[in-house]
Amino acid sequence: MNNKVPTGIEGLDELMDGGFLRGKNIVISGVPGSGKTLFCVDFLYRGVKYNDEPGVYVTLEESPESIIENMMGFGIDLKSMISKKKIALVDANPLRGETIITTTGVHTGFVEFKAYGLSELIRQKVREVGAKRVAIDSLTSLLMHYKDNFERRLEIARLLIGISGLNCTTLITTELHSFLVDPKFLTEHFIADGVIILDMMQVGGRMVRGIQVQKLRGVKHDFDFHLYHITDKGIVVFPKEKVYNP
Repeated sequence: MNNKVPTGIEGLDELMDGGFLRGKNIVISGVPGSGKTLFCVDFLYRGVKYNDEPGVYVTLEESPESIIENMMGFGIDLKSMISKKKIALVDANPLRGETIITTTGVHTGFVEFKAYGLSELIRQKVREVGAKRVAIDSLTSLLMHYKDNFERRLEIARLLIGISGLNCTTLITTELHSFLVDPKFLTEHFIADGVIILDMMQVGGRMVRGIQVQKLRGVKHDFDFHLYHITDKGIVVFPKEKVYNP
């Protein structure tokens, strides 16, 4: 089996020697409006379309209905993929979501949401569709309950351990206020196998979007910020166009 997992996102794989390593956990960290959700859905959709790799998308914030509707604007027909059991769209928001398994049993509706319940839910959905790709959007919702950095790190570790052994390449989104944010709030960056930054910068009097492969264990990759656009066909990265933030 090929150990590389191409994202299929136009221009991105050129920055990282063809794609992610299979089975790794990659954090997609970006500012509001940078396209984190689109990035994840695009990754799953193209995995099905071009590589016949089913996926699981776990939303902790936005409703599944909203995601399906928004993705239609980019030519991504999630409803069709879901009906064919190629993508499972999981509503893991504890106020409205799926049945959650916890250490004290099985519950529906509101629960005190923890990494254990989330990882068990993911494992269940991965088995149902034979998934090879997973996206969790967003980890920020899980970590916002923890002020202590040690507890945050422990909860991330619990989640990653909980989904280990699935041989799925997993994207996990987090919020980023700026790529200059205090590192103590970026615990997930240290634990994950890879980190991709999606930022918005002011260059020459205008705002542009820049993407950086900040970290990718085991893969030779570019470290610079490169221009990317959000188009009606999804995210397009321009590997020859560097973005500098003076």
